[in-house]
Amino acid sequence: MKMKKSILKLITVVVVMVAFSLTTVAQSFEGIIEFKKSSTIDTTSYVYTIKDNMVRIDEIGSKSRKVEGSFLVDLDAKTMKFLNHDRKLYGDQNTPASPVIKGTCTVKKGQNVKNLQGFKCVEYIVTNNEEATQITYYIADGKFSFFEKLLRQLNRKEKSAIYFLQIAEIKNMFPMLSMQTDLTGKETSRLEVTKITKKEVDPAVFEIPKGYNKFEK
Repeated sequence: MKMKKSILKLITVVVVMVAFSLTTVAQSFEGIIEFKKSSTIDTTSYVYTIKDNMVRIDEIGSKSRKVEGSFLVDLDAKTMKFLNHDRKLYGDQNTPASPVIKGTCTVKKGQNVKNLQGFKCVEYIVTNNEEATQITYYIADGKFSFFEKLLRQLNRKEKSAIYFLQIAEIKNMFPMLSMQTDLTGKETSRLEVTKITKKEVDPAVFEIPKGYNKFEK
């Protein structure tokens, strides 16, 4: 009888663990994140559309106000495709080599907290004296597991991406705001989330549009 109760308890624990695991997966962020990148000379808007391990990145021109180019990223397969909407072309996009950091990045968790887009965002400051750069992030800790994987696949050369990956505990985090300055405190660029929409995304968003031809070198 005791053995039977023990087995039932074990089964209950296993069922609860599996249910928790499935719930965690189900709660991964799905929807649209809109943000803008501002520098001293230009402002560009981007839209991330996320579903499971698929991400679509749309770049919106500052003058045209339309989607000028897109990337379709499969985080599981670690593949990327580009879309050229004007010429109705698509093609494979290789992952570039990892960018090199000069000197050492020092990470400090700050004391400030901001409520941005409905998320509690904690301050992190990353400083690199040799590159004469400091970036202050306000980071939301949620179900944004796609973002770290996306950055590692894109291997972008922007310091905002490179420095973010120097922060240890970023597995489920997303920066709602980042401000890049030189060591005197003069701001040189800023990334800011302007809107977040949680919604069910149509898988067709991640497919090559009809009528697009493959670009051949």
